[in-house]
Amino acid sequence: MSRSAPASARRPFAESIVRRALSNGVSLFVLENHFNPTISISGSLHAGGLFASPDRRLIASVTAGELAKGTTRHSKLEIAEALESRGASLSFAADASDPVGVDIAGAALSRDTETLLDLLVEILTSPTFPTDELEKEKKRLVGSIRQQQDQTSVRAYDAASRRIYPAGHPLHRRRGEERIASVESLVREDVERFYDERYGAGTLQIVVVGDVESRRILDGFESRLGRWRSGPAPAIPAVASVPASPGRESVEMAEKASADVVLVSPSDLKRADPGFLSCQLANSALGQSSLTSRLGVRVRDIEGLTYGIHSTFHATHIAGPFVVSLTVKPESRDAAVSSTLDEIGRFLKSGLTDKELKEEKSSRIGKFKVDLASNAGLASAIDAAVYYGFGIEYLDEFPSKVAAVTKEEADAEFRKRVRPDQFTIVSAGSFFRSEQLTRGRGDAGTRGSGQKS
Repeated sequence: MSRSAPASARRPFAESIVRRALSNGVSLFVLENHFNPTISISGSLHAGGLFASPDRRLIASVTAGELAKGTTRHSKLEIAEALESRGASLSFAADASDPVGVDIAGAALSRDTETLLDLLVEILTSPTFPTDELEKEKKRLVGSIRQQQDQTSVRAYDAASRRIYPAGHPLHRRRGEERIASVESLVREDVERFYDERYGAGTLQIVVVGDVESRRILDGFESRLGRWRSGPAPAIPAVASVPASPGRESVEMAEKASADVVLVSPSDLKRADPGFLSCQLANSALGQSSLTSRLGVRVRDIEGLTYGIHSTFHATHIAGPFVVSLTVKPESRDAAVSSTLDEIGRFLKSGLTDKELKEEKSSRIGKFKVDLASNAGLASAIDAAVYYGFGIEYLDEFPSKVAAVTKEEADAEFRKRVRPDQFTIVSAGSFFRSEQLTRGRGDAGTRGSGQKS
């Protein structure tokens, strides 16, 4: 039976992780963990939607998704068989949540390490983007977009993003029909061109954690990737900040039993900013959990106005928005929004309590340690630390960084970035029908009273 090494027995990550930078720009990181006969891979490269033309952002996710559909050596089915027969996995993904990067993930038994690395490098360096596979993916994407357009949560957030972020901004969400037209117009040459422009060793980082020998892994990657083209430089284009766009909008959708509301405001917060941890701790107390955070306790539990409510900062290399989202009965929308705004105002005025700060710190540090209990969690954490420019040392320092955040810092950083009067508030659902039903019930009640009197 496999077991994980006790956290207290681990050497500092800065000493345990072996690093190597190849001459073409590839950054490699290996952490040996011989307590579990598996390996996990996490990695990234700069080929997200930010690097595509504004009207073709989807090309980034399509290209990443098509990488494993065939190479110069193997077909999609052969790749799938090689992985599935060994219980291994490999994935490549890019989506709107991170406009910069493509995420790489893989896992296998340690005895299949060489096969996994062979396939990873083969897929990255020699995809063929078969036309028939692209046509299948286009149909799937069109179906997915149409399905999303029938979801109240998607329609509310998309509409809010269009009010805040201008066309061309990487966080602008185009209308469903525009996205469908963009997908349907894609041809293989578009995907191949984006791959040629954005994929290369210069922005690639790969982390391997597991039952492996560091030097053998690093030498293996160097022999496999050492001659791959460098590709684009790692620089990330600057994205202009946008002003708030306060206002309200309703998106009417037929026959919806529930509605979704989003309260959104642009923020200047990026993942690498010094104030990120402070904002994260404050937001955790306000609205991270529908069950225990202030918004959930009041709007959901006490007042019964929402099925679920939570808030978050979207912060990557790009400063994203602060978002509060809630699901409601259409007739409860106005009351739920009013209570939400009031509770946010109360939180901004009072700030965190000492008890809340202590609990949120404990929770954040505890989650961090739990995430490091698996090879996959370790690989992901190392990958993120390097991706955002913190360095490996950040993993050793993280608990103390969280513990050092003061109430004054958390309150101040949060107040700098959240102003209720600056929210764009968009709701999506069947409000017109709800209003008719409410008026109908009111009229019937009045007539009933008159007859009895």
